Amino acid sequence: MTIKASPTENSAHHRRVVITTCQAHAAAGFTNLLVTKEDGVIVLNPHIANCCVLRLDQQAATALLGILEEWLG
Repeated sequence: MTIKASPTENSAHHRRVVITTCQAHAAAGFTNLLVTKEDGVIVLNPHIANCCVLRLDQQAATALLGILEEWLG
C-alpha cells in the first residue's frame, strides 16, 4: 500500500489527499482519501465521493493518532 500525503492543488491549510488502496473496489494505488479539518473535526472522505464519510471529533482523532504512533513507531 502506498500512502502519500500532500496538499491538493487548490488546497486550504486544512485539506490533504492521501493516495492509498481500496480492497473493496480493488483500486490498488488508485484510491484518493480526502482528509479535511472542518470546525475542529477531522473528516475522512474515501474516494472523494461523499459516499462513506467518517467524522472524527478530538477524542476519536486522538485515539486514532495513538494507534498509528504505536504501530508505526
